[in-house]
Amino acid sequence: MLKRNINLFIVLYAFLVIGLETYIYWHTRLRPWQPGTPIGRMVFYYSFFTVLSNLMLAFSCLWLAFNPNCNRYFFKVIRLNGLIGVIITAIVYNLILRSIHKPPSTLLQFTNESLHVVLPIAGVLSWLIWGPFRRIHFKVIVGSFLSMLIYGIYIFTRGYFTNQYPYPFINVVKVGYAKALYSSGLVFVLFLVLAFLLWGIDCFRRRI
Repeated sequence: MLKRNINLFIVLYAFLVIGLETYIYWHTRLRPWQPGTPIGRMVFYYSFFTVLSNLMLAFSCLWLAFNPNCNRYFFKVIRLNGLIGVIITAIVYNLILRSIHKPPSTLLQFTNESLHVVLPIAGVLSWLIWGPFRRIHFKVIVGSFLSMLIYGIYIFTRGYFTNQYPYPFINVVKVGYAKALYSSGLVFVLFLVLAFLLWGIDCFRRRI
């Protein structure tokens, strides 16, 4: 029962936070470089790796709340993407972006900390304690990496036509393609390192 309640808590908390930010982005242009229309801001907002990672974590927890023994490949890819995604989100934001990103209101400070600190910690701890395990293997890692690659292609393609990028270190307009691709490559390497680390933890937990 506790495991199910924790999963539901993560789901509701993530949906609440992302819902609040969605409402704000729809009604308010927070920065001059953000799209001027509500639809444009929605596309821009849901292009953030942070938002997508927390959504995948939430959907995997929702799935587990009602089907804790799920073993479908699609679920395993989403679960791994969510876990790795929120870890990368926490690492990159707190080491690189925190000093340059200042939310303009108390409410956005709350949602910002929730997406970059609270939910990543809750998601990873819930997995470490309750799993489910036996869900990570090489094919799952391949599927997760391919979805990450598709995301990267989308971001650079969209940026080519709009000159809008979700993060400054991949903003081609400001840093150029060489630095943007180099930074993206580092994130991809981190993704793979974390994927195999979680696989190792998964294998260890199977034995105990």
